[in-house]
Parts: sequence; C-alpha cells; structure tokens
Amino acid sequence: MNSIIWIASALLGVLFIKTFVVTLRKYKEKTKTDVQPAVSTDAQQIIIHETIPDQLIIGQTHLTPLVTINSLLDMDAFENAKPLELECSKPIGKLNALLQAAPSILIAKEAHGKKLMEVVINGDLVRATDGNGLRPFAMSGGKITEQAKLYEADKLQNMINAAAVWQIASVVVAQKHLADISQKLDEIKNKVNNISEFLDNQRKARIQGTYEYLGQVYFSIKEGDLPETARTELENCERDLLEIQCHLENEFKQKLVKRVKHTETFGTEDLTNDIRRKILELEKLTTDITLCMKTRIAAWHVLSLFPGNPHLKIARRQSIEKSINSFSALGIKLKDAMFGEISEIKSVWNMESTLQERRDSLKGRCQAATSLLEGYAKEGMEQISQSEALLLKHDQPSKFVIQIENGQPIEARKII
Repeated sequence: MNSIIWIASALLGVLFIKTFVVTLRKYKEKTKTDVQPAVSTDAQQIIIHETIPDQLIIGQTHLTPLVTINSLLDMDAFENAKPLELECSKPIGKLNALLQAAPSILIAKEAHGKKLMEVVINGDLVRATDGNGLRPFAMSGGKITEQAKLYEADKLQNMINAAAVWQIASVVVAQKHLADISQKLDEIKNKVNNISEFLDNQRKARIQGTYEYLGQVYFSIKEGDLPETARTELENCERDLLEIQCHLENEFKQKLVKRVKHTETFGTEDLTNDIRRKILELEKLTTDITLCMKTRIAAWHVLSLFPGNPHLKIARRQSIEKSINSFSALGIKLKDAMFGEISEIKSVWNMESTLQERRDSLKGRCQAATSLLEGYAKEGMEQISQSEALLLKHDQPSKFVIQIENGQPIEARKII
C-alpha cells in the first residue's frame, strides 16, 4: 500500500514538473512573440531615420515650389558660376540662417572641407503669390518625407520661416529690374526739368514727387528691401498722375478748339505768328502728357515687381493703354483743327504767294507737332510691351550656389 502511494506521488510529481516545464516554455515563447514587434519597430525606426531629405522646398504645395534648396556636390558648377554683384548678394546674405541650418537637414557631403548649397527661385511664382499659405517641405527622392517621424514639425517650421524666405526671394526677383528702372528714371529726369507753364506748381510738384519717390524705391530694392509701404504709395502716385494726365488732355482740347483771333487791320503776319505760337503751346502740352505717361509706365513696372495682386497689375496696364490711345487720338484732332484754321489765313493786303507761303509754313509746323504726338503715343505702347517682355524674361528661375564652410556661408554665385 505504501508502495502504491509512493508511486502515485512520484507520478504526480513528474506530471507537475512536466506541466511546469511546458507552461514555462509557452510563457517564454509568448514573451518572445510579445517583444518581437518592439524589435521590429526599432528596426523600422532606424530605417526611417536613414531616409534623410535631399531637398527643401518653400511653396503652397511641393509641386509649385517658390524656392528650392538642394545640396550640391559639383564643385565645377560653383567654379563656373558668376560672382554676384553687390546689390544681388545682399538679399542672398539674408538667407544665412536658413543656409546654415540646411546642411544639418540635407545630405551635403564635403568637398575639400566645404559644402555647396544650390538655391533656385521661381520668379513667376514669387511675383504671383501673396505669401499666404506657404510652408516648408522636406523632400527625398522627389517625395515628401515623413516630417513627423524625422523631425518635429514645429521645429522644421521654426527653422524655415517661409514668409521670410518669400520676402527675400521677392527682392531677388525685383533686383533683376534695377537696370530697367534706372533707364526709365533717366528718361523721366530728362523731361521733368522742362515741364511747361501750363502745369501749376502743385501739379509740377506731384510729378516731380512721383519721380523722386520711384528713385527711393529703386534705392530700396538695390539695398535688398521691398517695403510694403511702397506698394501703397504707388497707388497714390497712380491716382495723382492719372488726374494730371486728364487735366492736361482737357487743356489740350480747350486750347485746340479756341481759334486765334485775327486782330490785324492790315496783313496776316501777326495772325501767322499767333497760330505758330498756339502750335508750340500744343507741343508743350504734348510733352507734358508724355511725361505723365512715362511716369505712370515706370510706376506700373515697379508695382509689377511686388508679389501678388495680378488682376490689379493687369487693370493698371489696361488703364495706361487706354490713356495712350486717348492721347494718340489727339493727333488727328490736332491736324484737322489746325489745318482748318490755317486755311483761313486770308487778306487782301497780302499777295497770294505770301499767304500760301505762310500757310505752308504753318502746316509744316502742324504736321511736325502731329508726328511728335503720334511718335510719343507709339513710344508709350512700345514701353509697355518692353516692360512686359522684361517681366517675363526676369521671371525665369534664378539659380544660386552658396559655399558654406564651418557652418557659415562664405560666398554666393549665380549659375548662368
């Protein structure tokens, strides 16, 4: 009996040990299975961290980049690039903070201990946008990387201030037009000192003030700034110039229809001189109107360099074209009215040959004044077309390569 109890106890002990071993093995397998996802997650996390961006984009979407920053490994591209002129280097210099941060984000292998970064600015997009809704995108292989896993989103946002980059890019685009603006200012300057007596001092001051203000904007752009206050002031300039141009055209029409009185008792010499003087006064008014148009075109060109408001820019150009067409129509009125007035030069005290000579002389003078007016109108249309062509030309992407050493940009060049 005792033997049976002992054997039974032994069997129970073996069964217990076996059950314990099996349970332990299952527990270990379960534990191993439970920790496996963590190991897999770690491995996956390592893979994610190896996907480092190779490009930074500033834009409303990654498909429409306003500014693109790439690492560049081609030292020859830098050597063959053109050193930036002083005015162009100033806004590029304002990108220093971004450029210093970029190598820590992008793949930027060293070349002789130095790093190269390429900055591409799309002028047409910069001028078209208003700067709202811009944000940075980290790209890898042409695709947006998972910013939340690679970097904290707010950290990337703080490091790359999209609005600040957009403002700098706007100046870079505007600076391409410095020579164009300078040329327009020179043309205005040549005429602003010869404004006729038909403009009162207030109107003269307003034209001169607009010319000088455009000079200030030119200097501001040259120094690397594109102040928002200038955009508002340009609207005031347009309003003033449009008012002055309308005043001058009305003055021209009134003077044109007011016939010269023939007060001589004998002959037509005084009448001839008075008509010649009238034509001269109409010529001066023509020059004043042209000056107003040129200044409006220059102000519109400068306005077009500011980003945003594309419809306003189109409307402004159309308004100027309408004014030029109105001005051009004065040529026909000038010729018809003056030829009619000249044909009335008659006197029994003068020989017909003398009268004909005086009429021909005045008609020649009138024809010259008409040609001058028509030439000015044609020139105005050509200037608008030239400005539009320049805007399109300078909207082509600008490419810069910046050399960075020890985390500091040391030189910037433009890729031709």
